[in-house]
Amino acid sequence: MRAALFLSLILLIPACSLGAPELDASITETSRAAPWPDLVPLGPLLVGAAALTPRTAEAEGRSLEARAADLRRRAARLRALPLG
Repeated sequence: MRAALFLSLILLIPACSLGAPELDASITETSRAAPWPDLVPLGPLLVGAAALTPRTAEAEGRSLEARAADLRRRAARLRALPLG
């Protein structure tokens, strides 16, 4: 049992490697030389997010009902198409 666990862990280690040559080749030298972005405080970002209007269950329910009705209409049209 322990040997199977150890073997599975050994086989998973290469999957965790960070080498991705196709991604590394897609980064330009300008991008490599660019400075890291500045870190900003999270507080002002969260204040802006609080200004968004909260979604109501009533509006979400109407939206889902409309989408479901549209999908039913589309399915009925597909069923009505002749096969062959």
